[in-house]
Amino acid sequence: MDEFGISKSTFYDIKKNKKLILDFVLKQDMPLVGAEKRKRTTGAKYSDVDDAVYMWYQQKRSTGVPVRGAELQAAAERFAQCFGRTDFKASTGWLFRFRNRHAIGNWKVCGEQVLSSASENTEPFRQKLSMLIKEEKLCLAQLYSGDETDLFWKSMPENTQASRKDICLPGNKINKERLSALLCANADGTHKLKSVIIGKAKLPKNVKEDTCTLPVIYKPSKDVWFTRELFSEWFFHNFVPEVKHFQLNVLRFHEDDVRALLLLDNSPVHPSTESLTGEDGRIKCMFFPHNTSTLIQPMNQGVILSCKRLYRWKQLEESLVIFEESDDEQDKGEKGVSKIKIYNVKSAVFNWAKSWDEVKQITIANAWENLLYKKEPEYALQGLEDGDYREILEKCEESETKLDDDRVWLNGDEEEKDSPPETKGGGAEEQTAEFIYCQKEFGLPS
Repeated sequence: MDEFGISKSTFYDIKKNKKLILDFVLKQDMPLVGAEKRKRTTGAKYSDVDDAVYMWYQQKRSTGVPVRGAELQAAAERFAQCFGRTDFKASTGWLFRFRNRHAIGNWKVCGEQVLSSASENTEPFRQKLSMLIKEEKLCLAQLYSGDETDLFWKSMPENTQASRKDICLPGNKINKERLSALLCANADGTHKLKSVIIGKAKLPKNVKEDTCTLPVIYKPSKDVWFTRELFSEWFFHNFVPEVKHFQLNVLRFHEDDVRALLLLDNSPVHPSTESLTGEDGRIKCMFFPHNTSTLIQPMNQGVILSCKRLYRWKQLEESLVIFEESDDEQDKGEKGVSKIKIYNVKSAVFNWAKSWDEVKQITIANAWENLLYKKEPEYALQGLEDGDYREILEKCEESETKLDDDRVWLNGDEEEKDSPPETKGGGAEEQTAEFIYCQKEFGLPS
């Protein structure tokens, strides 16, 4: 019992509930990951809906079809309707918890080998990290995580007035004009570093001054993505000096106590950990194992999501038009297109910086719960759920957009790039098939 770090009473509780625990673990998509992440076997509040969605997901995955988050939410709502669960909401929080319960990541569907590898690597990494924290005597304020992400900065929900008017915004998969962003913060959320933005132009349009006047660190790149050179430059010229300044001037640490550990994905754009080490060796990096980012990278536990949701809110406020009663459909389309075209990279950069400033400290701190304590993180998304964006869309008379359109738009940056688009016109057939499935599997009346 000492070997496992548990008390005698805990040991006998586990032994007593052996069958319950094993049954629970065997139901998970990735048993090893499910087992190591959870400390209790309480399932979903609406277990019938959860089970039905998971069975549906397994059927899709067995045929090699990637399933997007918006599709999981839509399926959940249809199943909830089948079961008469009128108070069920397939919110963003529900989606995160569902994926966590069944260890479903956003990676490409490429067989069980990747999933098994992730499960095997996660716990050894936790142990290695724990030992390093003790050896280096690091506090939470000295643990950092950073991650890069795409930002389709001009993308709008499908079926807006502008998308129906302007052929250059087809279906509003519109606008795949992309920036890349890096977010980095420490584990207690007390230190958020200035975000890095990678764009194509040396100087963003409408920025007449030097990029130093921007509220982000802006760097140009031909492929609009990070390179080893750009990342190394950021690490030594920005990360190291900012961390030292924070610990010396804010935390009031003695110079000998200044140290930090930055956790990063094992990405080709990151130089080796040996290369990413401060001059005195006290500020260093550590890479997550391959394919574990979705499970334990703190930035992927609601931090980047929150920043993007805040950004989308600001983008909508600047890009949509409140129409006059006298406007006909053509006027609405032209006004909508005109407003969207005014929205430029400079607008996006400032809105992104404001959004990062508004990400709450508790959101960042909660994101570390899984990695450090094996606890399911709490997702503080009040006001940023899928349905909350309907308010501003309806105010601007964008009644043609549907909740599913909004979800695809809101989750678009994070979904698999090779996911097939939803088939237009197939919704009724799919709903009918799912309803029949509900009837057969769960004994619902005809």
